[in-house]
Amino acid sequence: MKFILLLIFSLSLYSQTSVFTVRMLFIRSDRPEVVTKINAFATALENQLNSYNWDFPHNDFERIETNININIEKIVSGNTFSGMITVSSGPASDQRYFVPLSKNIFFTERDLNFVIDYDNDPKLENNIPGSVETLVMFYSLLAMGENFDRFSFTDRPNFRLEGDFYYQQMYSMENILTGAGDRRDWDRRLELINTYRMERNTGLRRLNALMYNAVYFINTGKSPRAKLFIEPIKEIIGSDLNITEDFFTRNFYALAEIFATGTEEDMAFLIGKDPSREAFYKNRAGRSGRTGQTR
Repeated sequence: MKFILLLIFSLSLYSQTSVFTVRMLFIRSDRPEVVTKINAFATALENQLNSYNWDFPHNDFERIETNININIEKIVSGNTFSGMITVSSGPASDQRYFVPLSKNIFFTERDLNFVIDYDNDPKLENNIPGSVETLVMFYSLLAMGENFDRFSFTDRPNFRLEGDFYYQQMYSMENILTGAGDRRDWDRRLELINTYRMERNTGLRRLNALMYNAVYFINTGKSPRAKLFIEPIKEIIGSDLNITEDFFTRNFYALAEIFATGTEEDMAFLIGKDPSREAFYKNRAGRSGRTGQTR
């Protein structure tokens, strides 16, 4: 594969931060005192996430935004609840860009049981397998890893994926599972741990990094450099990697603008991989001059 040496430096001028929003939705008109305490607990947990020392691998980004929503369906017993968690995350900026930054990192887990000790302050690193804090910490590390995969410097064919910095911390959480019941409750999370640890999704992670870097150059008025990413992106999409419809749903706009910097054959390749958006892609073809920041 013919590759390109590309680095991102200018974003280091920004103040780097990670912003979390935590919401716990529990609708129980007969338990208003519990609802009030859970809301206060969620706010305290959000504050702890925002003050946590995330020790970023590098500073070449402006802001990461992560939304964590926990829908509580019922009380199982005492302060144990059942419900689901939904996490969305992605890079953000105060700048307005031609290709908008988006929260296209998404995770959800259903049919959960978790403990909310709402009479006490949350402990973000309590290492209790069934606590809501541990659940939130797991998905926060996963989201941070996915963000830094995108922020990786694509400076060589075997470029380093920066998300590993956080995945290593995520892997260590398996050590707190001391019983069969804990491992059963963590089935979905253990599956995610093994997917990343066994490098089953490395192709997709590298694809996300290439796309983010290409979009950066489009948004900074350097489309000719974005064009250089098309071949390595095509190589991954054209491999036996299982690219799902969900990937195109989350990334079709960015893909259209990246491939619009290339040739008709490049756009035809993209249409062949995502034919349901043929009209959209054809409309973007040949419009690579409309790039750069908009304010």
